[in-house]
Amino acid sequence: MPKPISPQTRRKIIDFDPHDPKSPSITEFCKGLKISTYSFYNIRSRAEQEGAAALHPLPPVPKNPRRVFGDDTTRILLTIRSRLKDSGWDYGPMSIWFAGIESGELQPPVPSVSTIARLLRHAGAVESNPRKRPKSSYLRFQRGKAMELWQLDGLKYHLYDQQSTVITIYQLIDDATRKDMGTSAYPSNENSADALDVVTRAIAHYGAPNELLTDNASAFNQLRQGKVGPLEEYVASQGCKPIPGRPGHPQTQGKNERSHTTLIRFLDAHRPTTLEQAKELITTYREHYNTRRAHQGLGKPAMTPEQAWELMEHAEPQPPLDPSYLAAVAAKYRRQRQQAVTTDPIVNTGEKPAPNKGQKYRRAKQAELDQATNADDGADTGEDLPYGVEITRQNPAVFFRGRRISVPTKYSGKFYIRNVTEDELTYWDADNGELIMRFPLPLIGISDSPRFINSYNIKGAWLKDPPAHWQRKHAAAEKRFANQSTDQQPGT
Repeated sequence: MPKPISPQTRRKIIDFDPHDPKSPSITEFCKGLKISTYSFYNIRSRAEQEGAAALHPLPPVPKNPRRVFGDDTTRILLTIRSRLKDSGWDYGPMSIWFAGIESGELQPPVPSVSTIARLLRHAGAVESNPRKRPKSSYLRFQRGKAMELWQLDGLKYHLYDQQSTVITIYQLIDDATRKDMGTSAYPSNENSADALDVVTRAIAHYGAPNELLTDNASAFNQLRQGKVGPLEEYVASQGCKPIPGRPGHPQTQGKNERSHTTLIRFLDAHRPTTLEQAKELITTYREHYNTRRAHQGLGKPAMTPEQAWELMEHAEPQPPLDPSYLAAVAAKYRRQRQQAVTTDPIVNTGEKPAPNKGQKYRRAKQAELDQATNADDGADTGEDLPYGVEITRQNPAVFFRGRRISVPTKYSGKFYIRNVTEDELTYWDADNGELIMRFPLPLIGISDSPRFINSYNIKGAWLKDPPAHWQRKHAAAEKRFANQSTDQQPGT
């Protein structure tokens, strides 16, 4: 902040006579006093209007003083927040700001988003959330044109009837505009026929995108399993290239995963009891989501997905893909899978594992456990399709191609979806789709049995929130892997 001009200097400025022949020019006079000509004329003007008050600087009052919003504004904000929350929509400061302007409840001067947050905080209406990673730290993944890429994913939803009936909802969104292209609900579990129906109806209405991004579930993409599925075959005939996300990384389909939260919150607020009610609510959701709800991921000022769809450039349609392209991709993955099957999944490092309590008992029970568990996980058919498994407390283990992998008992008592790619074996929570366990393939570990291995003795194993004892044993095993010389590296 600049130092204020002293009263003595101000007196010299006021008494200066520029018309006196002996006086210097105004520019030279200001240079002598080390002031700007702007300050000179400002002080002279104040002296003409205020007299002696010009000898003292004005108090540091901001040009735009802070507005004070009263209790009436806070009540309006709380009313909008309550309405959004009860309707199942996001009810943060920005959502309240958009809803208030749209409904006309917030009249000029409209409080800013930060002011709304401050008023809600003072009113005690802010829910505490853990500190999140800043958005600026993420590498943004977004196409530049509409119809360049669609994202498709499915989720299970429990209806609010007495049986808690499970339905499957497929969400299809445009990557660039976030527009919902055809969210639909079906009574069956996730399957390729329903997924194909969703995409077929969307393409019939909007045309085909250049690419379709999905996860590696069999309902969506079967190329990694060495074959061409019905969905890939159809979209390829429409000029759309099917692309799978990175195995074990649902962040690739992050926009779709995030939209699941918005949809589930809306449905939970209205508690549908039948499939027909769920479909009606999804229709209402799509209309509001696309045309009335400003999406915060579409920049500032935020737009609705429909506005972004109208304003953004659309990608040109592409000719149908050559059928030999998908056949070649499937053949490549099939060769990799056949090579992996013929190789022993557990590559022993030659070391003996550390003594473990109860190891003899587990060996004695191993054959019995193999028979009690669904160990024919696709090895007989040559296929590793995703399927549901249950980990019990009596048998805390998973089976892979005849091998038993023990896991901590904290993961027992739940159902998981197993998925196998050419380089990973993964298990996902069947209720919320969260990744729980991941093992690199081929399995490289420390084991003295060809059919049994502890999960902590597998190189590169990862478990979500493992117990402390598992972490200690796994860290010791990884240290032994790291200390091996190059010529002793497993698998070489």
